[in-house]
Amino acid sequence: MRSERTCVLIISSLLFGLPACGNLITNGSFEEGTYSPTQWGWQTLVAGNNSITGWVVGNGSVDYVGAYWQPAHGSRSLDLNGDGSQGTIWQVFSSTPGRLYRVTFALAGNPDAQPRTTTLRVWADDPSATFADFSFTVNGQTYSEMGWTYHSWIFSATSGQTRLGFTSLDAYSGPVWGQNWGTSFGPALDNVTVEALGGEHLPEPGTLMLVGLGLAGSAWLRRRFKPGL
Repeated sequence: MRSERTCVLIISSLLFGLPACGNLITNGSFEEGTYSPTQWGWQTLVAGNNSITGWVVGNGSVDYVGAYWQPAHGSRSLDLNGDGSQGTIWQVFSSTPGRLYRVTFALAGNPDAQPRTTTLRVWADDPSATFADFSFTVNGQTYSEMGWTYHSWIFSATSGQTRLGFTSLDAYSGPVWGQNWGTSFGPALDNVTVEALGGEHLPEPGTLMLVGLGLAGSAWLRRRFKPGL
C-alpha cells in the first residue's frame, strides 16, 4: 500500500500544484511614476507614454489622477479616458503557457459626467480575442465617495510573456458644465493584481503517462510477490 500511496501523492502534487502566488504586476496601484499634475489634480498621458512605472499607454490617452478624487488604494488612480479620447494601458508580465491567472481590479467612473454607465475591457495579449468587459453605473457618486467596486477575471496564458491591458469602451460625449468635452470622462481604474492559480497548470501528458505506469507497475509487483499468489 505504501508504494501505491506514494504514486498517488506524486500524481496529486503534479495535478494540483502550489497555492496562488503573490501579485505578478508591478505598481498595480499606480503609486510609482513621474507625476506632474495640473492645478486640478491630474495629468494627461498620451499613447506611448511610460511615466507610470511598469505601465505603457497603448492608444488614445489616459488621465493619471491624484488629488482630484478618492482612489481605491493609495493616492493615485486612472481615468481611462484622457483628453477627449478612449485610452488603453498595458503591462507585460512573465507567465507559464497553459496556466490560469486571476486578474483583480477596482472599477469606478469619472463622476463629472452622470448619470451614465461606463465600461472597460480587460484583456490578455489580444484585446479582440481574450477579454472580458466590466461596467460601472455612475449615478450619485462624488469625488470623495467614488463607490469603487472590485472585479476578477480568470484567463489561461498562451506564452511565457503575457501583455495585460485595460481599454476604455466609454464613448460618452454629452455636455458637462455646459460644454462638450468629447469622450473625456471614462472608467476609473485602480489596485490591479494578477496571481497565478495553483493546480490549474497540468503537467505534460508524457509525464502523467510515466507516473501512471509507475503506479500500475507498483500495484502489479505488490500482487505478484504477495504470499499465496
